[in-house]
Order: sequence, then C-alpha cells, then structure tokens
Amino acid sequence: MMKILIVDDDQIFRKYLSKALVRRGYEVESVESGEIAIRLVDTLRSLQDSERPFDAAIVDMNMPGMNGLQVIRELKDVNPSIISIILTGYGSISTAVDSIKFGAYHYQTKPCNISTLEKILTDAYREKNRAHEPFQNIYQGIVGKSPKIQNVISTIRKVKDSSLPVLIYGESGTGKELVARALHFDSVKKDGPFIPINCALLKADLLENELFGHVKGAFTGASDIKEGLISVADGGTLFIDEIADMNPAVQSGLLRFIETGIFRPLGSVKERKVNVRIVTAINKDIEAEVKAGRFRHDLYYRLKGCRIDIPPIRERKEDIPELVNYFLNSKSDNRNLKSKTHITPAAMDILLSHPWYGNVRELFHFLETALVLSENNTVSKYLINSLLSRSPEQSRREEKLLHRGQDLSSASLEFSEINHIKEQLEACRWNISRTAKSLGIDRRTLQRKMIRYNIKKVKELRS
Repeated sequence: MMKILIVDDDQIFRKYLSKALVRRGYEVESVESGEIAIRLVDTLRSLQDSERPFDAAIVDMNMPGMNGLQVIRELKDVNPSIISIILTGYGSISTAVDSIKFGAYHYQTKPCNISTLEKILTDAYREKNRAHEPFQNIYQGIVGKSPKIQNVISTIRKVKDSSLPVLIYGESGTGKELVARALHFDSVKKDGPFIPINCALLKADLLENELFGHVKGAFTGASDIKEGLISVADGGTLFIDEIADMNPAVQSGLLRFIETGIFRPLGSVKERKVNVRIVTAINKDIEAEVKAGRFRHDLYYRLKGCRIDIPPIRERKEDIPELVNYFLNSKSDNRNLKSKTHITPAAMDILLSHPWYGNVRELFHFLETALVLSENNTVSKYLINSLLSRSPEQSRREEKLLHRGQDLSSASLEFSEINHIKEQLEACRWNISRTAKSLGIDRRTLQRKMIRYNIKKVKELRS
C-alpha cells in the first residue's frame, strides 16, 4: 500500500484526512509546514535502505512560509519519484496550471471527496509504475520521440533492405555509426558482417590497402596476402566514416566498386565480385568539398541519392529527457544497482538549457561522470552545475579520452571529485553543513569523503 505524506497547516483537516486514509489502508504521516516536509523526505532519502520513502504527498496550497508550489518543487528535487497533489480552498485555473507546471500530478479544491482523492492516488501510482516498464521510444539504439528523429527512423526502415549506398550526414557526436548499425542489423543483411572504417585515421595509401587488400609481392614489404575490408564485408555492410577525408584516387576505386560490385586487390590482375552494402558518413559540408575539388562530384551524386540527415541535439531538445533516462536506466542495470538512478527536475532543467555542441556523445559522456559522482542514486542540480563549471582543460582532457573510445579512469574521477569538493568548501567558507547541502549529500557523507581524500583546510599564516 502507498505511503503518503500530508502537508497542511490546518491541524483539524490534517487529522481528518489522515484518519480517513488510514482507514482505507494507507500508511500516513502528516506535518504542518513545507519546511518540515522537505527535511523529513530528505532524511528518508539518506536512510533508504532501512526506511521506505513516501510514494505521494498531499500538499496545501496556502501555508505560512513556503506555499504549495514551492513545496512540491523542492520535494521533487529531493525525491524525483514522489507523486504530488495540491489541495486548496481557493481554486483557480491559473493555480491549477501552475501546480501542474511545477510537477504536481493533480489539483483538488477543498473540501475534497475521499473516494475521488483515492482514485487520483491509485491512477497516479499506476502511471508511476508504468514509467518503469521497458523503454519504448527506442529503435536499434536510437532514442527519441521528436519528429526529426522519428523521421530518421522512418527513413532507415524504408531503405534498410535496399542495395543502394547510403550517405549519413550529421555533426560530430550525433550518432552516425548508430544509424549505420541500424541500417545493417535491422536489414536482410543482419546475419552478415558489419565492418566500420574511419578515413580520417589513415593515410591515402594505407586506406587503399585496407579497403582493397593486396597480393603477395604487390609492393616492398608485401610478404603475404592481405584481405581487404571490402572482401571481409562480403554478404554484409561496409561503413565508411568521414568519407570526405578519402583521397581522390581512392574515391575513384570506390566509385567503380559501387557501380559494378567489382574490385581488384593491389598488385592483382584478377578482379573479384562481392555483395556488399556501402554506407558512408560525413560531418562536413560535402557540397563545399565537391566545389573545392576535394571530393569527386560523380561519387557524391552516386551517394546522395539516399541521404539521411541526423539533427543535432539542440534541434531536438524534447528528446533530452528520453536520452537521459535511457542512459541512466541502462547504466543502473549494468551496475546491478538495487534502485534506478534518478535525476531531479531542477537538474533536468539545466540539461535542457545547455547547448551540447558535442551532441549525444557529449551528453552521455557528461552523464557518465555525473553517475559516478552522484550520491544516493540521485543526480542533483548542484552536481550538474558543478560539472558544467569544470575547467576547459579538464573537459578537453576527458573529451580526448572519449574520442579514443576510453572510459574515464577511476583516478581521473577521484581527481574530479576532490577538486569539486574543495571548490564547494571554499565557496561555503568551509561550513560543512552548507557545503553538504550544495553538493546534494548529507553531512556525514561529506565528512567521510574529506577523511578518505585527506581534505583539510590550510591554516592562513599570520604576519
């Protein structure tokens, strides 16, 4: 049965509502102010292993001190999963709209019918549980419900079984390889190999050798036969990333292969025919590359017939909550945590307002760090703000590790956490209670971390 918190300065009404709900089988606690309610919910969060948190809060709109809107916003920040219902004797449409905007599930005027209130609680609890069912807005790892990303998914489904080459355009970090993988693994070629290669990482002669292979004695040092990736990808998909960096001479060989399905290994007099789907990707203005003579116009026209444009994250901000929850849920599953990691509404607001020039890659990299540094499986606005204020040097260092496909090392994360704690201590003038609050953790946790990392205040020298 649900555990409910009643927040109302009217003692008679509190007792009436508490008794009515207890008789119906609910576990109920009641307090007379928003300040007390927030402290109580925060205390339960720190004791989550021994005390069950509140499922719902029924909050009076007009109280001394914090009003109902302020209370439900703060409650959501402390416990993101709590269901909030506003009760007031002064109903108005504007108040109802504001309460929903601030995170309330429903709005009721006093005096309220207990049966109606119970139905609201039951419906809210059912919807809350449905939210934890398997993630729905996902296709082959592509997450989002915005019209732009749904258009990408629709295009993939239309062309996935075609033999036509596909050109994927998108800024760095938008997920071009993810789209390429979706084209392969949801197609008739899914049982064949998926072979990726990045043109930006290889010189022209090495790239040609990687693609087409060579026979023994083809050049100095060719002491054995090398199978090219076009041959290795037979029956599947060859994904060529950053194709704008491909040398024009190699582009010529690729164009011939796309048109005929035939290629010749370096040094060979025999041609080979294979069945390979070509998918390419680019993050530059390819038409500008064609005009500048750096990319063959005939190859471009052969590729652009089937083009998929991936929107940057700033053009589909409505997908950010979907992406964040997908990432946090999947990471919680991988780490075998007892409960999912939550992000507070205030923290989500900050993520929504950030430009994310590195797109989904930058967002996921950021969340990886936030997840490691979070306390009590909660990502708070304090943590988000502190991570966004990291030094440019540290951000660039972590971005380099990310581009190399490496995870942040535990040493790097500890270094980040130590610096973060020291900065907050300085900002709060080494007041432990205020610092703990700014970090979104309790006082004891902060003290344990200070002992663990040997963080001490340096005494100032007096002249």
